[in-house]
Amino acid sequence: MVLILNESDVNQLLDMKSTISCLESAFCEQSEKRFLLPDRQVFSATDSAIVRVMGASIPRLQSLALKALLGVPAKRKTGSTYFVTLLFSPEDASLLAIISAARLTQLRTGGASAIATKYLARHGFTSVGILGAGVQGYGQLEGVTNITKLREATVFDTDEPRMHSLIERARIELGVKVRPVQLEDLYGTEVLCTATTSPKPLIFGSKLRPGVHLNAIGSNAPNRQEIDPAVLLKSRVFVDKLGQVLKESGDLVIPINEGQYKSESIVGELAGVITGKIPGRTSDSEITLFKSVGIALEDAAVARAVYDLAVSKGAGKEIEF
Repeated sequence: MVLILNESDVNQLLDMKSTISCLESAFCEQSEKRFLLPDRQVFSATDSAIVRVMGASIPRLQSLALKALLGVPAKRKTGSTYFVTLLFSPEDASLLAIISAARLTQLRTGGASAIATKYLARHGFTSVGILGAGVQGYGQLEGVTNITKLREATVFDTDEPRMHSLIERARIELGVKVRPVQLEDLYGTEVLCTATTSPKPLIFGSKLRPGVHLNAIGSNAPNRQEIDPAVLLKSRVFVDKLGQVLKESGDLVIPINEGQYKSESIVGELAGVITGKIPGRTSDSEITLFKSVGIALEDAAVARAVYDLAVSKGAGKEIEF
């Protein structure tokens, strides 16, 4: 029998707090090199449809998973499924579950940034700014609100209806008052999260204040660039998976190819900070940056977490497959 978990099931079973907990365990396994993580495969199925396939194994978390992300840019339809994760048994490799993974992806992305913020932001920070009010922008806010009590939250997006939708949703679901601001006003926050698909820089190093922490998650393709090279030069830079980021993120690929930044300047992976192998923030005045592209290790961890919850609560639908 195979368990089917749809988006509604995932929403009811797994919350951000639990996500952060299971991701932190997964990052510890990454730091100890107790995992397998092949390169993500990306190809065009048609002139416009993009296919991404990624898998990971985390033996100590009993997770073996494969995730597929498909879609045509700017043409995703509400109610359609574009993200799916297959969870397999680590014992005999049989299929355990088919899981709709849009919410899982939002959770794991926001959860990873929350963990980075926990370890890299200034102690006692109370303000966050969100650049980009889409699905991932909301996930960033949701993640940060689960690790601290915020005094101020602000958001900017060129799409005003989407921005106000995030504000209303945060009020209802997170109990957080979010204020709409102009892009320039985001520089005044202690934590700044960028979650856009911009092909050119929106955040500039010359405007950053001492002590800020950034989570840059939008640039997950070589032609996307949210932050300018000066941001990298002014920051201690940490990543989720070094080889993958250097291959996939325009935030790093472009300035490295143009000779404006060296890959050797990257401090290391977030996993090493969590386990104390790499120093995180060393002063209140330094600028820290977590550059992530999202890794299958995270997907495998949350897939196993939601599956275990479903089994314990009798949720989802079992089918012969």
